[in-house]
Amino acid sequence: MHGTHQSEADALAIKAYELFMATHLEPDKDEARARLIAWVQERPAHWRAFLALDQYLAEVKQILESERRRTARRE
Repeated sequence: MHGTHQSEADALAIKAYELFMATHLEPDKDEARARLIAWVQERPAHWRAFLALDQYLAEVKQILESERRRTARRE
C-alpha cells in the first residue's frame, strides 16, 4: 500500500513540476499560471505535491552548494 501511495505522490509532484515549468516556458504565462493555481486549489494533495516539489528543489540546491564548496576547497 505504501508503494502505491508513494507512486501517486511522485506522479503528483511531477505534475506540479510540469505545471510550474509551464509558467516559465509557455508563451502565454498568464494562462499557465491560471492552470497551476487551479490545479493546486483542486485538492489538498495537489498543494502537498507542490510543497514536496519545493522541498525536492531545496534539497537539490543544498547538494549542489555543498559540492561547489567541496570543489572550491580542493582548488
